[in-house]
Amino acid sequence: MDRAMHGDGIVPPSTILVVDDSPTNLQVLIRTLDGLGHRILAAKDGPTAIDIAMRTHPDLMLLDVTMPGMDGFEVLRELKTRPETRDTLVIFLSARGEVSDKVSGLELGAIDYITKPIQGEEVLARVAAHLSRRHLERELRQSRDSLDKELVGAALMQRQLLPPAMPAHASISFGTYYQTSRHAGGDYYDVLPLGGDRFGILVADVSGHGAPAAIVMAMIRAVVHTYPGVADDPVAVLHYINRHFEFLWDTSMYATAVYAVVDAGRGTLRIASAGHPLPLKARCGEGVTPVTLDTTMCLLWNELDAVPCAEFPLTRGDRWVFFTDGITDRQAPDGTMFDLDRLAPAVARYCAKTPAAIVDAIIGDLDTFSGGVEPDDDQTLLVIGFD
Repeated sequence: MDRAMHGDGIVPPSTILVVDDSPTNLQVLIRTLDGLGHRILAAKDGPTAIDIAMRTHPDLMLLDVTMPGMDGFEVLRELKTRPETRDTLVIFLSARGEVSDKVSGLELGAIDYITKPIQGEEVLARVAAHLSRRHLERELRQSRDSLDKELVGAALMQRQLLPPAMPAHASISFGTYYQTSRHAGGDYYDVLPLGGDRFGILVADVSGHGAPAAIVMAMIRAVVHTYPGVADDPVAVLHYINRHFEFLWDTSMYATAVYAVVDAGRGTLRIASAGHPLPLKARCGEGVTPVTLDTTMCLLWNELDAVPCAEFPLTRGDRWVFFTDGITDRQAPDGTMFDLDRLAPAVARYCAKTPAAIVDAIIGDLDTFSGGVEPDDDQTLLVIGFD
């Protein structure tokens, strides 16, 4: 791209509209700006300036304040009401140096003020500074938009890593919810058919947000799906995941994870956790109770110590609620967290519903509680029903 030079700076070629009722001032400004690669347009009154601006969308306007008929303030007010010209940079020109005039112009949306008589070097310096800034803002906006598009694409790809649909079973059913705080995140869940009326349930939460967490999330998914044999031992599965990330043990990255095996035939659920919040168990008429189980340290830190594992009976009507801390840490406008004190009663209220309906109801409560506050963490909710 060609650039116009001024002093030590590089100014992108731009369209500049000069507006002054004095032919002499117009000529001085045009000569001052000529030869710098800009497209220079001129108008000698307010209505003409607006007409030219609507047709050419200038990047910057040097606008005389005192003109017969429509003065510079009126021109600027009109420009700001029109989508085509509201972003045009306006520098006022005036022989009056009163502070009140300058304040009025800046309040209307002007970006600068040049006092007459016009000094060429001052005009060039101010024009260069504001055009360079506008150019950098546009480049930043374009870069941000491009990055947003890439992140949206990454988020779509990440969602492809999640189960496309929940397994169908006569007595076991599932409901899920997954939402990143940004385009891509570090939460992950999976439901693995293990054969013989058994399913492996994994919920994991990688530290941080954005691309690094999303990459590790994808790697965890790949590791889980290359597990040798049948992934029906929660302790072995957590060890297997952790050992594949030995290269991250000396970094600040970590992940929490809970793995459970649901056995509909035996009526049991075996579970082990590596630093992850334990699920809630709900049974209509009997309330909601958190699972009592020691957890080992988080994954990706070091070799795991002994990993506690426990087996719980399944009874018809049971609902098991797995979640990441993005659910309980969701905040209301006053900073109050949703917390277990609200999640558990919500589960109790909806325990007679199907797992999918329970998920929808809880997320509805969560959205109402947050009052429009955007989440600052990824959110995953997975409900298992045994009927």
